[in-house]
Amino acid sequence: MEKFDAELTEDIIFPNKKDLDKSPEKLFSDKLKQEIMYLQMKKLCKVNPELEEPLNQRIIFDELAEFLREHILAVGKEQAIKDFQTGLNLLTGYKKDSVIDEQIRLEEDADFGGKTFDMLKSALEYYPLEVIKEYIKTGASNNAVWETKDDTKIDTNKFVEEITNNLTEGEI
Repeated sequence: MEKFDAELTEDIIFPNKKDLDKSPEKLFSDKLKQEIMYLQMKKLCKVNPELEEPLNQRIIFDELAEFLREHILAVGKEQAIKDFQTGLNLLTGYKKDSVIDEQIRLEEDADFGGKTFDMLKSALEYYPLEVIKEYIKTGASNNAVWETKDDTKIDTNKFVEEITNNLTEGEI
């Protein structure tokens, strides 16, 4: 089982656009293979309990990747990482009294580096994945408003609605 670091986690959660643009049949096939792999790994965890934590991390990262898939296709990898960073910043409230160990304010620079990875790991210790997803949605909406508020050619409300729809999980 792989040891997760910032680079590997970025590759899982924010793959290249060409890796995301798959037919529904291919998505279903990949999801099925993934579920079979999880079942096999869970059996191995009974024999080797050290594998349980990396497996659980991989499951969470894969779920985040699926959640962000449509958003990445719509806005691109860089903007999706900025939205992710904004969501984590909103979750911690930029406060020093946050329960999150990594109490830094992330630069929303589209660089999924060590600080973003550490913040994600800390957030996962204290918050369920569903809460983190909601904050990512809020971060994406927040960024959409700030980036389009002065552009009269863009309907900000419609743009925010599109982003929210991209981040609403669909069934495969």
